[in-house]
Amino acid sequence: MYVLNRPHMEILQMSSRNIDEWAQMSCSIKDEGGMEEWAKDKAVAQKTHPLSCDWYHSTWQYMRLLNMVAVPNWYPFYVDALGSLLKEKENANVFICACADYGMLAKLHEAIVRVNAHPTITIYDICETPLKSCEWYAEMHNLDIKCTVGNILTEDIPEAPFDLIVTDEFLTVLKKEYKPIIVERWKELLADGGNIVTTAMIGKETTLENRTYYFEKAKILFDLYKDVLFPEHTNGNGQHLVDKFERFAMYHTRHMIEDEHEIRELFSGFKKFSCSVVATPGECVNPTNSFQIIAG
Repeated sequence: MYVLNRPHMEILQMSSRNIDEWAQMSCSIKDEGGMEEWAKDKAVAQKTHPLSCDWYHSTWQYMRLLNMVAVPNWYPFYVDALGSLLKEKENANVFICACADYGMLAKLHEAIVRVNAHPTITIYDICETPLKSCEWYAEMHNLDIKCTVGNILTEDIPEAPFDLIVTDEFLTVLKKEYKPIIVERWKELLADGGNIVTTAMIGKETTLENRTYYFEKAKILFDLYKDVLFPEHTNGNGQHLVDKFERFAMYHTRHMIEDEHEIRELFSGFKKFSCSVVATPGECVNPTNSFQIIAG
């Protein structure tokens, strides 16, 4: 088990309670898109109970406490890459293109502090819940951000063009047919000389065996560390979290990048492209290799 430092653990514990509550109110049923799309397409979810993304957002922070979901902290290049680009243009117009919570904003904030930059920050997501999480973090750290609910693939984004677009693992959220669309969209949204900084896990289809392993691992880690990580959910008060973990494991799906050829093909329209491979803890497969990407 990895070790969380106390401040990081405490903010995750606080935010997990908040986002669990917000998800019940703010995760809406969508015609298309969202983290629930795979489960709806595969009829995993009962059609008699319309599915929103609340199963995902209400559980995400708890899974972060177990280090079982891909987050910007898994990737060592973010602060250096973002800091270097912000140092070149301290008043950059920055776009966070979708987010699960405040994690990408926190990593951007770390880079901002390092180089004393003063960017304009715009965040879009298809769901209001992660945007509430970003607003909560921004208020805590006196950051000025603008959040908008919208489908990035189709929405008009008047704040463009952007000097810097950053997003963590958005490519693996999207099905294969959507990947070229979002890469082209990023290119459209970038200012001349702008850059996209992102990551993408390498792997195969998420199988039922993977999902079962994922859930069993979550249960084991919860039992081992609940007194430390989940003090409000001890003494027989944790079954609803275990139920959340099971639902998350059955629905959560990554549409992985197959190999370097695929990632280079996706970004072939960019003048500048670099990628490096890093090993991460992984979600359903441990560890998992991932691409760290800078394109412009």
